[in-house]
Amino acid sequence: MLISTFIEHVSFKQPLSIAGRTLAGQQVLRISARYQGWAAEAEAAGVFYRGESGATMQQQVHDWLADLPCDLPGMWRRIQQMPAGGARNALDWIVWQLEAAQRGIPAYQLAHLPGLRAKPTMVTLGVAAAGQMAAMAQTYPGARALKLKLDGSAEDAERVAAVRHARPDVSLSVDANEGWTVEHLDRIMGCLLEHRVELIEQPLPANADAVLDHFHSPIPLAADESLQTVHDLEQVARRYQVANIKLDKCGGLSAALPLVASARRLGLGVMVGCMGGRSRALLPAFIAAQDADLVDLDAPLLMSTDSVPSARYEDGCISFDPAAYAPAASAATAASVSSAQAWHAAG
Repeated sequence: MLISTFIEHVSFKQPLSIAGRTLAGQQVLRISARYQGWAAEAEAAGVFYRGESGATMQQQVHDWLADLPCDLPGMWRRIQQMPAGGARNALDWIVWQLEAAQRGIPAYQLAHLPGLRAKPTMVTLGVAAAGQMAAMAQTYPGARALKLKLDGSAEDAERVAAVRHARPDVSLSVDANEGWTVEHLDRIMGCLLEHRVELIEQPLPANADAVLDHFHSPIPLAADESLQTVHDLEQVARRYQVANIKLDKCGGLSAALPLVASARRLGLGVMVGCMGGRSRALLPAFIAAQDADLVDLDAPLLMSTDSVPSARYEDGCISFDPAAYAPAASAATAASVSSAQAWHAAG
């Protein structure tokens, strides 16, 4: 197998502000593979708050390729031994595509899906002044659901009220990105109820959310940073009502599908989100999202450029052309770009 990796910097259309930081763009890892006449591509944004970047993911891929088996089942088993993160996510999706190509089927059929349905997705509004967020909300007239980034300041209530006034028609959720205290959560609850907020995502820091064991929220709480892999799930089920599953966090589609099933068994609602990235990064996440209650796969809408094939956003929903999951011959492998490294894996 020939595997090439590329580090690319992708800018946001506008800087995205969340609690504690403003992001102008992100460094992503793209992997291109050729194997027995077939081609596959994958992309991962990684988990920035765990220190992942395009460079760290690229190095991890290089380190693990040294003893990668030459058969696809062996490759898959070896990849599942990698630490959960963006590199494992991207390599996992490479193997999914190549296995599907060898069988002559679209990749989603490996997940026992006969086809893929368009799914309603949230659209994210970064933290800004209340009036600015209301104006941003009106730039997505087709959105059915908006997610407001909030930072734990006194202006949060104004932001929620302004967006609800601007968009009385949408489902609203809020995302604190670990930036609140339990006192702020308690204080703002009345405002959130008044303005029909339906979900509160990660209100407290992941290392300080034990207080939620005894907090009875009238609005469902979703775990994001508190839920990395399946090992966090039982603790999450004591404190939250919704599991936000992201492939970069848990290590790929192979980990996400059983994580969805385990969350269901524990009575949790399922949300499938992403760590950013372009449409290429969302292809496996869209498979996982087929069984989700909530979908947050709007990242390409926020990026200044997109990959091909591109996600479609229509009537508040995300979808992909089925051809995006079809087997690809190796002649279609993309041309090289900057920051490329290539290795021959065994076989």
